[in-house]
Amino acid sequence: MQRLMVLLMFVTSFTVILSQKVEYSGYGATGIRFYDRNILNGVNQETYYQGKIQAEIKYSKELEAQIDLRGNSIDNSIELREFSVKFEFLDKLKIKVGNVKRPFGYEYLINREKLLTIERSLIQDRISEAGFGTRSVSLLLYHKYKKSDKDFPYTYYFSFFKDNSQVTGTATHLRYHLNKALSVGGNYMFQAYGGETSFSVHGFAFDVGYDDGDFVINAEVTDADDPIEGKIKKLAGIDDDVQMFGAKLLGAYKFDIDGKVVKDIEPVLLTGIFYPDTDIQDTHIIQMVVGFNLYFDKKIRARLNGDLRLTKNQFNEDYTTKESRGVFELQVRF
Repeated sequence: MQRLMVLLMFVTSFTVILSQKVEYSGYGATGIRFYDRNILNGVNQETYYQGKIQAEIKYSKELEAQIDLRGNSIDNSIELREFSVKFEFLDKLKIKVGNVKRPFGYEYLINREKLLTIERSLIQDRISEAGFGTRSVSLLLYHKYKKSDKDFPYTYYFSFFKDNSQVTGTATHLRYHLNKALSVGGNYMFQAYGGETSFSVHGFAFDVGYDDGDFVINAEVTDADDPIEGKIKKLAGIDDDVQMFGAKLLGAYKFDIDGKVVKDIEPVLLTGIFYPDTDIQDTHIIQMVVGFNLYFDKKIRARLNGDLRLTKNQFNEDYTTKESRGVFELQVRF
């Protein structure tokens, strides 16, 4: 934490000298996870705490920068997650340059602290491991829909990125807002791998969602090539086409109980299925997350998730519950 304080002091001093206005946001959270797994494969329970501090440095109406710092107790690391500079010279176009998100998947566009579930879905985690939903040094062109702008009911992201490795690519997210709550979105992502074994992969996602502030429901399907398994197969001289597929449904409703301590209660349900290789239908994982959020304030909530994961492979007729988990967390946003 001392390193984090040094970084924050540096950021603050730097921005005081060079900018007119600095806005801070972020969150802090602490909790405990219980796992269903053999202790030889890792602990079966862990306590944790983590936090984020994001500084928005505004130089003018058209120019600002962002620095995003993250820290956690799992590996005692502090990470500069994002640095970017944003240019806004046109009403329907913003430009970001820096280490920013690849805009693939509806869930990944939502900040971790604003998720309805404590953790991202299994599907999002798996495709992120394959590069579909992570951060890279990028040129990002985008516009976010404003409810007051009825003449342009669109959200769009166009990203052109380059990794430190030999990976380059592009990602696109297009969204049409039928009204203030209902919208549909589509994603496409391309990754090109260079080096001695050059190849490319593609990914697609489609979702439809409704969000009126209290009631949220979103359904999404994802189909993407697996570059990790694909490369292994290509090196082995066999078919390098390994396609992942996932489908999930997320729903939540916030009840206003207006108590002295608890203001709102929000039941949450997420269910999905993931195929690591669509050619092997017998190997898949079914996920079901059941939980709720208790709001003591708009930005202070207690969260409880039961995350059941039913895993089956082609060599076993039975499902296992290994890597299922229960999570309790107290979160404060600012």
